[in-house]
Amino acid sequence: MLFKIGDFSRISRVSIRTLRYYDEIGLLRPVQVDQATGYRYYSIEQLPEINRINMLKNVGLSLEDIQELLNNAPPVDYIKQLLQVKKSEIQERISLDKEKLRKVEIWLNRAGSEGILPTDIHIQRKTVPALRVISKREIGTYDETTDRILSELRQQLDRPGNIDNVKITGPVMGIFYDDEYKELDADIEAAIPISGELSVIEEGFEVKTLPKIEGIFTIYKGPVYHLNEIYAQIIDYAEQHNLKLVTPIRELYLTYPEADPEDGLIIEIQCPFKSP
Repeated sequence: MLFKIGDFSRISRVSIRTLRYYDEIGLLRPVQVDQATGYRYYSIEQLPEINRINMLKNVGLSLEDIQELLNNAPPVDYIKQLLQVKKSEIQERISLDKEKLRKVEIWLNRAGSEGILPTDIHIQRKTVPALRVISKREIGTYDETTDRILSELRQQLDRPGNIDNVKITGPVMGIFYDDEYKELDADIEAAIPISGELSVIEEGFEVKTLPKIEGIFTIYKGPVYHLNEIYAQIIDYAEQHNLKLVTPIRELYLTYPEADPEDGLIIEIQCPFKSP
């Protein structure tokens, strides 16, 4: 049974314009063309093919990829594998969109308190003694890299041979070496203070002693978005007292930002300085 292009358009839910374009590029040709009138005719047997084209297009494949795929007549397992890859890509985009949505909600909540600085910040100078840690240092982005390395450090401590011999002696921390903000290639180290001996440690991780530092310190409790204002107060304090801030800066997560709500974040900020 043959259908005129208009009827086939209604049946397949594909516009006439698109069907003509598919014919031009050789993706889906009509089974018959009237030489006198130029009318295109399609058969009901072409419905599974147009359905496959629609499905592959809807999951994000280009027409060129669809054409190559259908021309090679791949086995069903290959198409299933391709769709699984697309599924993973879509899930990743959904995850990223959820994170964007979370940040939008934070900014919506922030809108009413914009410009209101925390008033209970106490900045002081003190000396922190040397500290033994397990750490890993990488180039990356602040949030993703710090969270991932801390997760990897915990996995190292939980390995057989380590879990019973090593004790965590302090809060987890991020250590930041750059003297400017970098979006993609920040120099970041994450560390966990420990005592005891590790019997198993993978390449890239290091057990070492962080040096003693003299610095400016404050403990901040509140949402993440006020942290920049806290750093502004620290810089202002340093300038008022003629102190030169140096890197690396340490952030000690007294509550871990990944596990706690935004308004429950507690961080100790440690900014080393040099006296003139």
